[in-house]
Amino acid sequence: MTAVKDIELSNLKLNIYEFVDFYALLKAYFQQCKEKDKRFSLRHFSRRLGSKSPSFSKAILDKKQPISEELFNELTEMMAVTGEQFDYFESLFRLEQYSEGSALHQRYYQRFKELRLKKPVSLLEAQHDCITSWFTLLMREVASLNGAQYNPLWFKKCLSPLLGKNVSEIVGAIELLKQAELIKETATGFEISDPLKEMKATDPRLKLLHKELIELSLKFLKDSSQNREFGAFAIATTPEKFAEMKKRLREFLNSQFLELEVQPNEGKSVVSFSFQLFKLADTHE
Repeated sequence: MTAVKDIELSNLKLNIYEFVDFYALLKAYFQQCKEKDKRFSLRHFSRRLGSKSPSFSKAILDKKQPISEELFNELTEMMAVTGEQFDYFESLFRLEQYSEGSALHQRYYQRFKELRLKKPVSLLEAQHDCITSWFTLLMREVASLNGAQYNPLWFKKCLSPLLGKNVSEIVGAIELLKQAELIKETATGFEISDPLKEMKATDPRLKLLHKELIELSLKFLKDSSQNREFGAFAIATTPEKFAEMKKRLREFLNSQFLELEVQPNEGKSVVSFSFQLFKLADTHE
């Protein structure tokens, strides 16, 4: 009986750039290896990584076994990850190792983002790009307008000239929405769906979404122009009252969302807005 051979990442239908979680990538890799060669079991996976116990590899895939530098190197060799794919693979691994806010975490997070932006999307990545892109989400809302049609010039007429978006950007956003199945063409326009309702609170894409929204908000604070409708205020209060204010604001927003929610084919224009509440400073007295 021939020995089980390593299966390189390039021999699988696996796009490494889909993943925002290192362990999710390992799980997908193991599953596809098992489908390609039925002998590629938990026992073989453990032995390949230097352990005789099948529970060792299961603990890794379940995120219960820490991955050492030596183990990371074995995984890299087994999967034959090289070039930019290795940069991305390492970035995912390092983001698990370093605490958020540290210089090293920030370094690998920036590299992670740079590499993702350069790669063609698949379904999972398309969904991620849609929910983290204000313009793509805006196109989704425009698609819900009365009389919406798959015509980029029609979409362009609906946009404020200040956005400065060309037809190719509009087409790209629409195609991305269709690929991610966030909109579907119908005889009368578009059907709208909401993937966020299907995501679990622990989905790493949501964490990344929140992080990028904060970064976007900070960018607007820094780069806002006179052409942008913009207002800001600051209030000094106690931590206790700040907590109470957040609670009341959440209750207010929850009540308003019922009124603000737009139904398909309702309205003639769309306004896009966002709101973030931050504790900007602490004082000793």
